[in-house]
Amino acid sequence: MLNMPKASSTAMDRLVLWLGRSPTLGFAISRVAFAVAATWQITAMFDPEPDFMHSAMLIQSGLWLWTALGVAQHVLSPPLGLLLRPLTLIVDAIIFLTVIALCQPLQIPALACLFFVAWSASERFGRGSIIVLALCLVLAFLARGSYEPWAAERHVAEVDRAIDGITVIIGCTIAASMLSMSILERRLINWSERLQAVGLSFQKSLPRFVVEQISELMAARYCAFIWQIGDGASHCELANADGVHTVSLTQQQVEALTRISPTDAPFVYAGQSSRLLMRNRLGITRTEKAAHLTEALSSLLGPGQGVSFHVQAGELRGRLYVGARHGWSPAALLRALRIQEGLELFLERHFFLIAWRDRTFAEARLALSRDLHDSVLQTLAALRVRLVTAQHGLAAINAPHQLAELLAMEELVTAEQAHLRRLLNVTDTGPDDVDLVHDVEACCRFIALQWGIECRLNPIDHPMMVTSETAAEVEFLLREAAANAVKHAAAKHITVSLAKADDEILIALKDNPGAQPIEQQSYTGDFELQSQSIMKRLGKIGGTAYFHNLSMNSLISIRLPSSLPRSPI
Repeated sequence: MLNMPKASSTAMDRLVLWLGRSPTLGFAISRVAFAVAATWQITAMFDPEPDFMHSAMLIQSGLWLWTALGVAQHVLSPPLGLLLRPLTLIVDAIIFLTVIALCQPLQIPALACLFFVAWSASERFGRGSIIVLALCLVLAFLARGSYEPWAAERHVAEVDRAIDGITVIIGCTIAASMLSMSILERRLINWSERLQAVGLSFQKSLPRFVVEQISELMAARYCAFIWQIGDGASHCELANADGVHTVSLTQQQVEALTRISPTDAPFVYAGQSSRLLMRNRLGITRTEKAAHLTEALSSLLGPGQGVSFHVQAGELRGRLYVGARHGWSPAALLRALRIQEGLELFLERHFFLIAWRDRTFAEARLALSRDLHDSVLQTLAALRVRLVTAQHGLAAINAPHQLAELLAMEELVTAEQAHLRRLLNVTDTGPDDVDLVHDVEACCRFIALQWGIECRLNPIDHPMMVTSETAAEVEFLLREAAANAVKHAAAKHITVSLAKADDEILIALKDNPGAQPIEQQSYTGDFELQSQSIMKRLGKIGGTAYFHNLSMNSLISIRLPSSLPRSPI
């Protein structure tokens, strides 16, 4: 089983990784630090002149009001928050460029804060905004030669040292953000590479595996995967605090959660807003109103924020909804897009390996069928001819008991021939679901004919529908258990009981030994079955088997999943 990286629980780790997910936290820290440095510089500039103290207070009040609004606007939900962010970015760029041009002591902190302005602008407007901001910065430096900057002659040593310290803080924030971005990028790459290495090596359904891995990667409160194969029915796999389970959806919920336009676009949602945050084809973020979707999400998953992205590989298509705290950040869309690409690559590889495995098995089965037809089936046919010839000879000498035995052997050979042909016929796929009760009754008749014993199934008054793979596995287990009972316990009567509880099939075989049963070691209690062939087969499908020693007979109980993980889904 794959051990994917989990989110760390330490506060420092969450803080560092949050710096790389979005410029929001780093920009807020740098903005406050710059406001502190600007307050000290304004005090140093206007302190010697009492006439300008009122102006200094107004400038400082406006500075802190701008800082508070810049920090608070990130918590606003659409559409107000998304309308204010472009305006605040423009105001931020104007203020920092003005400080660079007019106030020499604050130019380095302002220049450092422009890093977060460029980061935020690139997320909001695309990478072209960085070029525009760079041209404005060049013009600001060129404009410095046309006039004398403020406070050119008013340097205060203590304030300069304090501003240098603030500059170091902003620089460390930038370095931490860059390091965090690198860590997140490396985690996504490692996650994707490990996911590709899984292939077919997981003993669970594919949707369950997907939601588990996405939940661990994003440290999500919940992860819902709504999927369908081709034009088949839609299904929903949900992972939350209660574990992973299947959820039944109405047709109205399926349409609301899957029919999103554009279909393949990731988006950010929140229960308190009827709008979605997504990107257009040019990479610019925009909002779309989808009240029906948020209502369906609230009824199914509860309130809270999250991100959603589309998945399509082969005939499988679906959409994941991941509940995580990220705010209305465009960076969440980029991260969801990277996860989507890694997941689709894994699914494409998974389905390719399944197709390759099925084709290899089909070719091997075809080769085996040719070999068996040339050897085993022809030998059985020859044996049947010889049995028929012997029957004619016994009919002439009037030996009814020997004739009945030969007729039973001929019937057994005929049944085994039909059974081998059915197993080796690669063109006959058979139905997806079969009645397990009917198949077990036929298997009991075959076992009775094969070993010359009495084998019967306890009556069941209702059909038990399972997949054809499950029915075949039950048949192999019954035949092997019956063979062990006859060979090792001299059983003459075998009674089979069958039941289905939740997602498991329960099988019980009770044998009654013959007149002279084979002596067994005396012990009490229940023990795991010692048959290596049965335990090896059950180990591959996640089943168990136990042997129970009773007073006059023995009981074998077998438990196996009702849906075996053999199909792609």
